[in-house]
Amino acid sequence: MSHMTIHRRAGLGAAALALALPAAFAAAPSAAADTTPRVASTSVSPAVITAGGEALQTVRLTAPAPAGGLGVEVISVGFADGNYQYSTDGGHVRVPEGKTSVTFPIRLEAYEDETVVPLLARRDGATAGTSVTVRPLDWREQTVTGIDLDVPGDAKAVVAGTKVTGSVELAAPAGTGGTSVDLRVAHVSGLPGGPAPKIPRYTVVPAGSTRGTFTMEYPAVPVGGIGITDIAADLGHPPMRVAPLLVPKQYTVGVVRELRAGDRNNLGAVGLGDRWHPFGAVIELTSDTPGVTVPRKIEIPAEEAGANFPVTVDPSVPAGTKVRISATWVLSTAGTVTTEAVVAG
Repeated sequence: MSHMTIHRRAGLGAAALALALPAAFAAAPSAAADTTPRVASTSVSPAVITAGGEALQTVRLTAPAPAGGLGVEVISVGFADGNYQYSTDGGHVRVPEGKTSVTFPIRLEAYEDETVVPLLARRDGATAGTSVTVRPLDWREQTVTGIDLDVPGDAKAVVAGTKVTGSVELAAPAGTGGTSVDLRVAHVSGLPGGPAPKIPRYTVVPAGSTRGTFTMEYPAVPVGGIGITDIAADLGHPPMRVAPLLVPKQYTVGVVRELRAGDRNNLGAVGLGDRWHPFGAVIELTSDTPGVTVPRKIEIPAEEAGANFPVTVDPSVPAGTKVRISATWVLSTAGTVTTEAVVAG
């Protein structure tokens, strides 16, 4: 930034005039230089990381940040890298008051191939760039071996409006700085218009450990159906999955996988919601559609909020057939609930 200095030659008359003026006007200030801090540069160390690794990014300013600090937007260019945005608190960092730089940890997704991810830091039209290279892990040395939810029962039934703890397992202990495992809601079925469960973009397995934990929240809605979601965990390799049953607060029944005729893995589910059932629940199932069969009854233990059941559709049942399934909660005021579905083509 250049500075221009103006030299004035004062004669005797000018000096006398200065003495005659009030003190407030005697020394007029010169034009102040623009000291507004702007983004000067950004860098990443190390510039090459393995999938799941952590790096440190630094953003530098041309001058100290003002009172309250200075916010800077940081983005990954050309990539919808949600891990990077998540690790930077939505893509924004703040340089502390009086400081000219800020350094912060970043995480990126585990790509299948070596990938260079350009990064930008910008504010008020000033932009600085850098990049970080993400190298894939050898699955024979490190990979995700499992993902689970701390919920009893095979169905892993989670009631709307609640939070549960999940965990991931690695084949080998995490390295220095920990290893971040990507988490994704991969598929939701049986919940048209319903909310998807909320999970973080990743969980960090601490250095030296093979296990990391995360929280899954299933939001409550005034009216919701029952469904299954697939949650995937991976390090750039084929993911491991867990498929919890998402249960509304009310007692309900539904078809949670698309119905198809023949040798298909059709699936229905019953959710008990938040109803108290200290001695468990016996549910009697019936199908009103010829050629479509369900188990006569299922038993749901006291500590579980729902269960899945198979739905068999005979090959003779044509596509487009409407199916009606009922579930009666024996010895309960909940009574009978029904659901309708259509056999897909």
